[in-house]
Amino acid sequence: METKRLIEATCPECRGPLSETQEDGGPLEYRCLVGHVYSPRSLLQAHSETQEKALWAAVVALEEASQLVHSLAPDLPPDLVERLERQAQVKVRQATEVRRIIEGLEPFQVD
Repeated sequence: METKRLIEATCPECRGPLSETQEDGGPLEYRCLVGHVYSPRSLLQAHSETQEKALWAAVVALEEASQLVHSLAPDLPPDLVERLERQAQVKVRQATEVRRIIEGLEPFQVD
């Protein structure tokens, strides 16, 4: 008999809800609606990788936003450019902060 319980976490691969499942006293597994399956250890490892990927995506988005301001500035009114450039500087500082977080990020050690 299979037991199934929804947990408060999402699939590291597709971000769908995860359920804890166990068939007839077998090992615990974590499955999402799509069908991705994880052991407890592989779920922790995959979750660590997802954290790092998400943070790198944030760095790219912040730096890209700053670059967009510089690229589009010639086509915008000067007063708007001045305000956007200040905002772009903030985004660059935020990207730097996220990079520092990534440098100190400690993945789950499950081995």
